[in-house]
Amino acid sequence: MTSSKTSFTFEGDVALISVHPVHVEKIMSGEKNVEFRRVWPTRAIKTLVVYSTHPEQRLAAIVQVANVVRGSKTALWQVALAEGGGITRQALSDYLEGKEFGVAIRLGERVNLGSGVLPREIFGASFRPPQSFRYLSDTEKAKVRAVVEAVR
Repeated sequence: MTSSKTSFTFEGDVALISVHPVHVEKIMSGEKNVEFRRVWPTRAIKTLVVYSTHPEQRLAAIVQVANVVRGSKTALWQVALAEGGGITRQALSDYLEGKEFGVAIRLGERVNLGSGVLPREIFGASFRPPQSFRYLSDTEKAKVRAVVEAVR
């Protein structure tokens, strides 16, 4: 699913998400086609900028959002089974502990940023990774667009 030519427009909402490196690897290999979240906005996010957490601490990928499913642990597990959640049922259950509902983000087209981009190049020296997500400003979206064009 990694693409060298992308149809990303960066129009609409773009979000930065933090993902553990093992899951980033699974996303880029196509083993993980669904990203799970405990909370997610109702606004339609079209594109994700994936920050690979410690020890990598780099922007690793840009991913189109195909759609979002909100549901119970059981419903989300069915999505994981059908589409490649890259996670065990127990890990999903543990992650969603205390939540009646969670979110499955179906992942579409992906752009691998190779060895990654230092977050300060896009977000400045005071960068702090988000716990769940954060929206990108228009200026940040323009910087990410330039990075994507450079790796194509």
